[in-house]
Amino acid sequence: MSNSDQRSMIRDAMQAIAQRKPGKSKLVYDKTKRTIVAVSEGASTPQALNITADDADMFGVVTLSSGWLREKWPYLTKVGSLPVEFSSWDDGDALTQLDLCIQSSGTQVPATLVFGKQQGQPAGGMVISIIETDKPVHRADVFVSPDNIAYRAELIEPHDHTVDRREVVFADIEPQLDLRRAGILETTILKDRTVLCIGLGTGGAHVAVELAKSGVGHFMLVDRDRLSVGNVVRHPGGISQVGRAKVNVTRDLILEKNPNAQVDVRVAEASFGNRDMIAGLVQTADLVICGTDNRQSKLLINEICVSANKPAVYGGAFRRAYGGQILRVRPKESPCQQCFVSALPDAASDVEVSSQDDADVIAYSDRPVAVEPGLSLDVLPIATQLAKLALLELLAGKSSTLNVLKRDFDAPWYLWINRPEPGTQYAEMPPLSESRDEMTINRWYGIYFERDEQCPVCGDFLAGFVAAYGIDPSQLPALREKD
Repeated sequence: MSNSDQRSMIRDAMQAIAQRKPGKSKLVYDKTKRTIVAVSEGASTPQALNITADDADMFGVVTLSSGWLREKWPYLTKVGSLPVEFSSWDDGDALTQLDLCIQSSGTQVPATLVFGKQQGQPAGGMVISIIETDKPVHRADVFVSPDNIAYRAELIEPHDHTVDRREVVFADIEPQLDLRRAGILETTILKDRTVLCIGLGTGGAHVAVELAKSGVGHFMLVDRDRLSVGNVVRHPGGISQVGRAKVNVTRDLILEKNPNAQVDVRVAEASFGNRDMIAGLVQTADLVICGTDNRQSKLLINEICVSANKPAVYGGAFRRAYGGQILRVRPKESPCQQCFVSALPDAASDVEVSSQDDADVIAYSDRPVAVEPGLSLDVLPIATQLAKLALLELLAGKSSTLNVLKRDFDAPWYLWINRPEPGTQYAEMPPLSESRDEMTINRWYGIYFERDEQCPVCGDFLAGFVAAYGIDPSQLPALREKD
């Protein structure tokens, strides 16, 4: 049997396997030749192992970018070939085009893309031939060219010019991601939305990545910290990212989920010294996510957001992440962070201390504060809820199936308890299985409270002040102007 006949039989068998139906040929592994061969249906091959549909995945996958190929198509069809590089995973089991990779493997494999059948022996390295096909265009292994012709790809082994068994598929990233979100989210709305995320620790980074997966198109990330080894047990960044700025780690995580997102990063602290920079970012944002873990930064961000009339969502875990809370602020409509601190100072001051820097910020000179971070699984419910509230804000006024949640999430303050922490007001919570009318762990509670009409940030503080003390404003001396 000639090599061309054998290739034809193998192709027939592979197609039959993929379609889960009998074919003219079947694949067997010839133990004597130590290779996969095709035999006619009904024929027997000594010392051979039949290959079924469930075994067919053993050949591995090569993934090419459809978008990249469309862009390069005029050049490829004119010149006849072009170079392409792949990231090799799992000892060559999967090859992913580098143009698709934000974080590549440690091994890169060069290849040549050839238009039409490869003529002659390859000069070296892998060769991928792009060949016309009559396969259905909706298949992953079919590429539709700009001139609306269907093509498949064939991987050629450099050493013997045979067809490699690994499947070549084409990834059209944006349409495929949009398809997965269709019916739940109107993705074109979120592509135009800009989110400012301040604080990219465990919670903040998870929120950013979830919003990226939902289709948000523009991000601005602000954090001064670097990822440390101790962060890895909770942060979505891994050991390979240790030492990098958290904003850069999170940027890459966003782009891994949404390659078309635009991400602006700032390695900076949320402090009064950077107020002008933060205020400039707030002006261009549709929503602000505050994941910082100290009161000073939250109050600063709150003042800037209220002044700019920008909605913001503040989230944080309690100490050792025994619980957490979220405050959604719609300026002039709902209580702001300053209202919250004034009304509930104890609730506002119960924060997780996850690093020595946090401890130093909170501690007084004569009272040290222990570093007591919580578990990732205790932080994630808070981050997930914050992401959902953020998503609802971004979809405000737009048609979406998620609008049914407005009735469930109309409170400004949300509370979550992971466990009945000793020494807290939640220590005596009843067991989850026994409570009917009392608060329990592992459940969200929406809590209502009113704006402080005399709040120094979102209210009329001066009117309340003069009324409380019986002062006539006209008798007050004029304020001295700044130098």
